[in-house]
Amino acid sequence: MTAEQGACMDGLRITMQDINAKASRSALRRIPKQERSRERIDEILKVAMGLIGQKGIDAVTMKEIASLSGGPIASVYQYFPNKSAIVATLYERYISQVAEIMQKTVVELVEPQDIFQAADQVIDVYSQYIRKNPQTQDLINAIQADKLLADIDLTEMQKMADVIVNATERFIPSQLHLQYRRTAFMMCHLTVSAVRLALKAPAGEGDRILSDFKAATRAQIRLFLDGTYNEGQ
Repeated sequence: MTAEQGACMDGLRITMQDINAKASRSALRRIPKQERSRERIDEILKVAMGLIGQKGIDAVTMKEIASLSGGPIASVYQYFPNKSAIVATLYERYISQVAEIMQKTVVELVEPQDIFQAADQVIDVYSQYIRKNPQTQDLINAIQADKLLADIDLTEMQKMADVIVNATERFIPSQLHLQYRRTAFMMCHLTVSAVRLALKAPAGEGDRILSDFKAATRAQIRLFLDGTYNEGQ
């Protein structure tokens, strides 16, 4: 990486840190210390997630969340200043689970061929996670509708790509490292989209969509491993 490219990456990281700090300030109003408070927050988030899945974020109200979570509306505002803060906290929980999936997948990569299996596993495990938590798709819609949260999502996708790159870059010719990092970032985004598309497709068609996406991912990996990746072709 050139000095100019390094400076650009440093600037990007500073921007990401600023975004995350701003998001943290807009999330929980009060950090729970007692178990009872943590349980209250968990119940609020559980109800909010269910409502988002049923109705979409725009139709959900703070009053409704309070009512269904078994408390007065003041008990919701005690922890969350607004609906966006609830969505932000739900997103934090979602992305931490996705990060855990990613870390476990790439932790034991020993040789170049292991990358293919790891890529397939990431797609499979993420797909299984979304199948078990279908309301997450509505949460992602809510995130993309919020400018700040959408920016944070970009930040987190970059972190996911960095996990992959840091674990596998040693297998890639050095002259392709910058392109490899960019492609990993793109494939992280496409994985989310491919899984969502597969789950919306008719039975059987979704499996074929994921199979095709895995094949496309493996083809990209092979070009980098072979050193035959040619930008623009």
